[in-house]
Amino acid sequence: MHTPVPEAEAQEWDMARNNKARKPSVIEKAPVGLRQTMAKPISDYTVAADLRTLMTNAKRLGRDDVWRDAFRRLCVLEGADQTDPLHRDFYEMLAAYEHFLSERNARATRATPTRLKARNKGVVHLLEEWAMSEKPTEVHELLVANGMPDLTGEHLVLKYPEQFSAEAIAAAKARVEQVPVG
Repeated sequence: MHTPVPEAEAQEWDMARNNKARKPSVIEKAPVGLRQTMAKPISDYTVAADLRTLMTNAKRLGRDDVWRDAFRRLCVLEGADQTDPLHRDFYEMLAAYEHFLSERNARATRATPTRLKARNKGVVHLLEEWAMSEKPTEVHELLVANGMPDLTGEHLVLKYPEQFSAEAIAAAKARVEQVPVG
């Protein structure tokens, strides 16, 4: 004997069947003349996951400007809980480094040794060591290679000279001058 199916359940089955048959439309790149407006300004985003979604969509649509702004905002959120401006900028730089490191390694990668050294010896000591090292650090090279030389540790030394020795400032200045512009 056939038992009747409740109407609500039957509607759910129909919806599931219809959604399954429908194929999602994927836009490879936005048409050249089309520029969509954002739902809200990137500076208003406060959730990292939302920014990562925005970055993924921007990359898919060929919107490098939106990707870059969302990436910068994501980095700013990483250092937002720091009260000292140098520390805030350091953790912003560290977030950018970890992102590019993860991209290069094709898996999530944290800069654990850098974080430990910053915690144990202090951000100022770490940045002094980086600035005065004979060769540029991996952090410096990765950020410069990805077009973000203004986020390097050497840049931070020059931005906050009152917290560093004259030798560290001179070394940072020399390294920053070696970076090709543009």
